[in-house]
Amino acid sequence: MYDARIFNSSNEIASFVNVNEKKVKILLNSQIIPCVTTGGEHRKRYYTTELLIDYAYRNIINKYSLDDNISYKEAFLQKELNKEILKSFASHRCQVITVTNQKGGVGKTTNTINIAVALAKLGQKVLIVDMDSQAQSSRYFKKVSYKNRSILSIFEQFKLNNDIEKSYIKDKIVTFSNFENESYSLDILPSEIKLAKMLELMRMSNRPDTILDKILNYIKEDYDYIIIDTPPYSGLSLEMSLFASDKVLLVSEADEFSVEGLEVTIQEINELNKNLSKKIEIDGIFVNAFSKHHNYANDALDDIVDILLDKLNLDENSLFIVKYSPSIIRSSQSVQQSIIDYKVKVKESLSLFEPMLKYAIKLILEQKKSNHTRD
Repeated sequence: MYDARIFNSSNEIASFVNVNEKKVKILLNSQIIPCVTTGGEHRKRYYTTELLIDYAYRNIINKYSLDDNISYKEAFLQKELNKEILKSFASHRCQVITVTNQKGGVGKTTNTINIAVALAKLGQKVLIVDMDSQAQSSRYFKKVSYKNRSILSIFEQFKLNNDIEKSYIKDKIVTFSNFENESYSLDILPSEIKLAKMLELMRMSNRPDTILDKILNYIKEDYDYIIIDTPPYSGLSLEMSLFASDKVLLVSEADEFSVEGLEVTIQEINELNKNLSKKIEIDGIFVNAFSKHHNYANDALDDIVDILLDKLNLDENSLFIVKYSPSIIRSSQSVQQSIIDYKVKVKESLSLFEPMLKYAIKLILEQKKSNHTRD
């Protein structure tokens, strides 16, 4: 398991990158090197990880077409660096990613929210679409009801007119921006409890599995990533989400029943792919709440690695392991914060958040490589 290297002072970061502390603080305050801060203006403390420092370094190399072998110091002393370096290229194509497993309680919503936050923290424009009638993603940051102002209303309007206006969709999107220093924002298209019943009625529509894709096509130009949270069962919600997606991220815990859920979900995706002109790509597996001290968890992880390598033909870079840390997960959720914004145990939180950052960086760098190839 990858253990994050955490830095917890500007002096420590300065020593690592071999740049004077004053310059490093400028890089941190402008989020050129993404970080978490605590304390007031005169007693500010900075936290970041080696992964984030390396990501900032690679961004600078890409931006200025520098030699891959230059030092951190040479990269971070480039002139005219600013936070715009984190933003996507103009030709960036929106990617839609569904997060799923047909077993409940494996942490899909936690992963959806925190991967979205990781992408937003790294300068991306992100929309979460809540396709679960339990509406946990919708209420993650603010525990309110979105009755009559959710994706349910959009489906009702679409069913009535067999089409929809972009402005109507935008009107239902909720923006959250009260994160650390308001350095990023996140959009959510919320759900509500009556969504499940509405989806039953939509079965009578022509090609109901394509409807979410049609809706999202109206707003894709506004986002770099759209991430869909799904319910823990098969049905039209999952079919719609998969059809609308470019990639699927599987989520599991390291136990027998979660692994069974993975296998059922993979089978459904394979069946769906047989009937689609495009192939839905499984992009990786998140394993949540893993503890190497439990034999059953190690056995289940071995099974998941076998699935990854043999059934999905992916490598171990597509496996993301989130350590067992229920106190951080529950505490951050209870105060309606993402893991990275939870300031009570910053080092532990950053370590727990590292797999989400790792996946977000993987997505962004793949997009930038794709853009460079097209150019």
